[in-house]
Amino acid sequence: MCPGHLRLPLTCAALGLVINAGPLLGQQEQRNGFGFSGSLGWSTIGGDYGDLITSGIPGEGSIWYQPSWWRVGVSIHVASYDVVEPFSSESISQVEFQLFGTFLFLRGNLFQPYAQVRAGTTRWRPEGPIFDPNPPPPDVPPGENPAPGRDGFQGGLVIGSEFWVTKNFGIDVGGLFSAFSTEDLDVPILGITGLSSGSELGFRVGVVWFP
Repeated sequence: MCPGHLRLPLTCAALGLVINAGPLLGQQEQRNGFGFSGSLGWSTIGGDYGDLITSGIPGEGSIWYQPSWWRVGVSIHVASYDVVEPFSSESISQVEFQLFGTFLFLRGNLFQPYAQVRAGTTRWRPEGPIFDPNPPPPDVPPGENPAPGRDGFQGGLVIGSEFWVTKNFGIDVGGLFSAFSTEDLDVPILGITGLSSGSELGFRVGVVWFP
């Protein structure tokens, strides 16, 4: 019952919905152990790197361990981003290795929101003639990309929810934000120098699997 001095019935109703969220949203067997997930999405780049590249389609694969209402795991995140006009035929590839921790809300329900914190290494590799050093390095074989990659670190946050179809298989939908810092990248043909930081904003759709 609501306290006598509480005059906002809607507040009481909202509290009741939270407390009784399980029966309303549907129950599932609570499981612990190792699991896997994978996703595809879309993201856009801001910051310094936003002056050079626009948007891309990232993919991600993860393995994790869930002992309770939280998970810890590792993931690999790969993407290819288009360069701004008039060089949209060129691209920059991104590879990230990440450690992450995920907090699970409403655990045991078919609808299971989560918040994930992640951090790791990032590598950006320019691909295309506009990035080729001039003169080219003498030790690069013909036909190989002579442009060096740029290494750095990144950290981010993912907010989303899992929708469990069976006790072993679920659908994952989430939005992500991350910030990164790398070694300086120069693109003289575009008049761009000293790119060293940026941000990523996007969404993902994927699957979650308990074997």
